[in-house]
Amino acid sequence: MKDLISSFAQIVDDPYKRLAKWKGDTGKKIIGCFPMYVPEEIIHAAGMLPITVVESDEPVSMAERYLPVYTCHIVRGTFDLALKGEMDFIDGFVFADICEPVQMIADTWYLHKPAHFHHNLVVPMNLTIPRGKGFLIEQYDHFRKALQNSFGVKISDQAISRSIGVYNHNRALMNQLYSFRRANPAAIGADEMATIATAGMLMPKEDHSRLLEKLLANLKETGKPSKDRVKVVLSGCFCDKPDSAILNLFDELGAVVVDDDLYTGSRYYTRIVDESLPPIEALAEHYIHDVPCPTKYNPANDWADYLFGIVKKANADAVVILNLKYCEPIAHDYPHLKARLAKEGIPELLIELDGEAPMGQIRTRLQALIELVEEK
Repeated sequence: MKDLISSFAQIVDDPYKRLAKWKGDTGKKIIGCFPMYVPEEIIHAAGMLPITVVESDEPVSMAERYLPVYTCHIVRGTFDLALKGEMDFIDGFVFADICEPVQMIADTWYLHKPAHFHHNLVVPMNLTIPRGKGFLIEQYDHFRKALQNSFGVKISDQAISRSIGVYNHNRALMNQLYSFRRANPAAIGADEMATIATAGMLMPKEDHSRLLEKLLANLKETGKPSKDRVKVVLSGCFCDKPDSAILNLFDELGAVVVDDDLYTGSRYYTRIVDESLPPIEALAEHYIHDVPCPTKYNPANDWADYLFGIVKKANADAVVILNLKYCEPIAHDYPHLKARLAKEGIPELLIELDGEAPMGQIRTRLQALIELVEEK
């Protein structure tokens, strides 16, 4: 099992160097998708590899001259890598306008580091408007045509349907893995789970699914954790993988992560696309009815209710929310989220991150939360 998890880690470690080699070996195009909500199945149907743009541990040194100081680290970090030439092998970039910083970086990226293909995808944020679905279908069709025109490829409905099937199979396998972890929380560490999830965003889904099938076949039940292990649900970090040092803290401090609400985690994999619908409509329905998100407005699909549902399903003791500094969507919804968890008697902790994490402070605050739960 350790060897299998190491295979996922190798994908996540220095991903751009590995992807550049993959492109050289296969001759296939790579499209970088800025998180979140790019319909990757359309890119996959074109015979290209969609990847999620991720940052690295390198200090930001070039992006600061183009961006305001109040820009989140994922925007600064990824654009900095692009300016340094580390993404020059990528054939195009797609940005869904989920927040103001992403809208800004999409245009800034195009002006200062243009690639062969660049597309700004306009997605509805108010999901209560009946016209929203039709508008999104038009946007997805426009995206398909832009890919076809730019690369001289044909993207048929049948090809998109096949790609949806590939992605749904991958989602189903990840959901099996999440079910196993809820039943055996100590079997898979928090960083291991985030690494497995992130790997799926940086490699062909078919290859990721094959690794998942091997991993699932080798998992062994460990029994439930001892009563002195505090069970935690992780949320936040909607555009990036949390630092390994933070994720490993839970095990070090005697807690265990039983489930998550992370982008590099359950958010990316949970909902299956409806294969009975026409493919473009199915992808639009998937966006509209996906898990709740602060970047979308739909009072009938409340993020706080959804997160409490995860806590209840996993029988968790507490929630830890990891939020990048200057991430306004999460910051705006956090008071409502905090009140909802307090109403249910669920202790929670918000940890704000910006680049290099202050590990001493985070350790102290997390230890205090764990002690609070243990006293209860």
